Amino acid sequence: MVIKGFNMTLGRLQRLNEELEELRYCSEQGIPILIEGKKDEEALQELGIHGKFIKISGSSSNLSEIADSVARSSSMVIILTDFDRKGNQLAKRLRREIESLGCYPNLQIRKRIMGMTRKYIKDIQSLPKYIQRLEMEISPYPFQYNSIY
Repeated sequence: MVIKGFNMTLGRLQRLNEELEELRYCSEQGIPILIEGKKDEEALQELGIHGKFIKISGSSSNLSEIADSVARSSSMVIILTDFDRKGNQLAKRLRREIESLGCYPNLQIRKRIMGMTRKYIKDIQSLPKYIQRLEMEISPYPFQYNSIY
């Protein structure tokens, strides 16, 4: 039973890392990432994802203006709002706005990450700590190399 739990945790961690790698690749290609706020940006940067982040909260623009700005600058955008009710509503509204302007809103990465983490976290800013927790479940003791020489 312990092995089964270990394998499930390891599998979840591997799938999450694959999604983060895809997100990293997309951001390196210049695809903007729509997020809710500064803490989300900091969390993604902590995970090695750097690129053009567009924060919704704290912006003086409304959603229509944000969508228009994104559609003018890119043919594709990744929507990565939180996994709570507010984040889901934002994602739907943004998708409609962006599609209406002829831009492709990618919600697949958000959907897959949400599917893997929904029971455990509700927002993007919690991703780094969640990943650390999974890593600790797999290997609770840090590897230490002690040379005998």
